[in-house]
Amino acid sequence: MKGFILSILLSCFSFGVIAAPLTPTESLRVAVDSFLTIAGNKALSNPEKKALIIDVVKEKMNMKVLAQRVASRHWKKASKEEQSLFIENFTQVVVNTYFALLSEYTNEKVEYLKEEIKKKKYAKVETNIVMSDKKIPVLYKLIFRKDQWRIYDFSAEGVSMTSTYINDYKSTLKRGGLKGLNEILIKKLSKSKAS
Repeated sequence: MKGFILSILLSCFSFGVIAAPLTPTESLRVAVDSFLTIAGNKALSNPEKKALIIDVVKEKMNMKVLAQRVASRHWKKASKEEQSLFIENFTQVVVNTYFALLSEYTNEKVEYLKEEIKKKKYAKVETNIVMSDKKIPVLYKLIFRKDQWRIYDFSAEGVSMTSTYINDYKSTLKRGGLKGLNEILIKKLSKSKAS
């Protein structure tokens, strides 16, 4: 599981303004290099690192697409306000996960193996996370919108991030829809801020 979460981290960080659209693989390469910069920068305080993570998650991931997939059929039943609130809450959940695991980085590398683009809009990039004792295959899914490739799902050893969150939230969504899930997430996020 640690390798899976690490693969998420390695996919989501990027600095700078890039004039021309990158390919999906190039986007991942920039993301990895940027993560290494954050992880290795001892001059950054924890609040500064978290601020960078928030900015980059919003830039490099399509949180709306991810939120829609996690909410599934409950998305269309929710109001626009509930949808917007879920994107906000869910983004913070993802950011908190990245921040908590940032200190666990131990010089893992990434191999880029294969890229496949469909309809000029969807892409899959096959990679390996190279650990000291093994390689973890990670498949990234990206979508092209607003002149850049953004990650909306990834699977490590066959375990999808989207599927993981769907399973985590399934019972809450069934009981109270997106409104009920937002209420739960707000409480959890408030507790995490207080601790």
